Amino acid sequence: MELNINDGLKKRVLKQLSDGKVYSFYILSKSVGANNTTVKKNCNFLYQIGLIEISEVSAEDSASGVPSYRVKITEEGQKAVQKILKTMKN
Repeated sequence: MELNINDGLKKRVLKQLSDGKVYSFYILSKSVGANNTTVKKNCNFLYQIGLIEISEVSAEDSASGVPSYRVKITEEGQKAVQKILKTMKN
């Protein structure tokens, strides 16, 4: 599935994640300049098409004692970012 030009936030999320780091939804939302709920919805879409991974951290495993999520890019997501960057240069 290809992302189209109207998917600006999804593209920004993928570009941010392309650094290979693992992000929480909160940090990711701050990094791309969107609210947390919007980022979660867009990340869920990217997860469904296999471009990112989302893993849950239980309250027991969390340093803060609050459950959270970790978001990172997949190999397919990295390929998508390269395509996006290539089309932006043309």
